[in-house]
Amino acid sequence: MACVVEAARRHRSIRSYSGPVEEAHIDLIIEAARRAPTAWNLMPVSIQAVTDPKLLERLGDAVGGQEHVKKAPLFLVFSVDYAKIVEASRASGVEPAEPGLGHVFAALIDAGIMVGWAGLAAEDLGYGVAYIAVYGNPCGVAEILELPPLVVPVVGLAIGRPGEDPARRPRQPLESMLGRNGYGTSPGEKAQGVKSVYGQRAQRLFNIVTSREGYLHKLSGRILQCLKDRGYNTTA
Repeated sequence: MACVVEAARRHRSIRSYSGPVEEAHIDLIIEAARRAPTAWNLMPVSIQAVTDPKLLERLGDAVGGQEHVKKAPLFLVFSVDYAKIVEASRASGVEPAEPGLGHVFAALIDAGIMVGWAGLAAEDLGYGVAYIAVYGNPCGVAEILELPPLVVPVVGLAIGRPGEDPARRPRQPLESMLGRNGYGTSPGEKAQGVKSVYGQRAQRLFNIVTSREGYLHKLSGRILQCLKDRGYNTTA
């Protein structure tokens, strides 16, 4: 346990890479993700392992021109995948309903756990990683990777030998996150710790993530439309 905790404490996002990922290590990283807990042991997630430079270039552009995606020796894309679940259901004699937001939420949790386990495994093997929010353009990423309907990319993991040594970023204080047997201190009190992490960057950050003109607010409609286009029922 101590080793896992120390690995988590040492984590930094690495966006410059000095070497490739060994083929045997790719299998170990994927195996760590495969062994992650999943509701009903359903595993409604698929992983696309991308090493082709041309695909990496296109994916980097699709997620906002991120150069570290383009230059990553390995980029794992974790996708909500009910295509295989629907087919397995039919093969088992159960005609499935159109997957809805409940299905998506369950798969998002599984994908989040899986990518975390993959990242820790990669770092344990000596690699640097950066987590990438591919949900900003899920249908664009799906098109590049030629994914079938009901497969929706949500998060990526860039992996390679570290080519930089950045400082660790600060995190919210424990009291801003932890509540014992309940929520704990009030939202207003927790907010002080949240705001302290960002200093002079706070206003710019919250303009992006919480304002009506911000990135995440505008993203909501795009995500719902992509889910609909990919075959999900977004109204049930």
